[in-house]
Amino acid sequence: MVMLNDLFVPFNRVIVALLRSPAGSLAGRALMVLEYTGRSSGRRITTPVGYQRASDIYVVLLTKPHSKNWWKNFREPWPAQLSVRRNAMPVIGELLPPDEPAFFDHVETTLRRLPWMGSQVGGIKYNKATGLTDAQRVVVTEHVAVVQFTPSP
Repeated sequence: MVMLNDLFVPFNRVIVALLRSPAGSLAGRALMVLEYTGRSSGRRITTPVGYQRASDIYVVLLTKPHSKNWWKNFREPWPAQLSVRRNAMPVIGELLPPDEPAFFDHVETTLRRLPWMGSQVGGIKYNKATGLTDAQRVVVTEHVAVVQFTPSP
């Protein structure tokens, strides 16, 4: 199975440059630039991420979280900046644990819109009519992390 992450990671710098360019408005419907300072390293980190918007909350659903590290900075609320369609905004990011109802709400919202994403989250076959089964929820918790970003006060 081809994982989208594996296709895009080698081009992260190019994708960030595209998103910051005037052409970024088109790609900005699905991708945004996330910038934050690493908790341990103190380094400034910039990466493109796919997102969904739920009111004023920006949600990032990570596939293959065990192969990524950036989301670990948000285990506790942590400041960041998002650039969405070339508009920068300060936010607070926070990892949602699977026992929070919003975790599965965000996963199901993604799968309802993009059922093919089931192949990216443990190879599940998502059924819009029934939603996630208990067995699929177990698989999702092993293959997905959800980070939500809310505007800074």
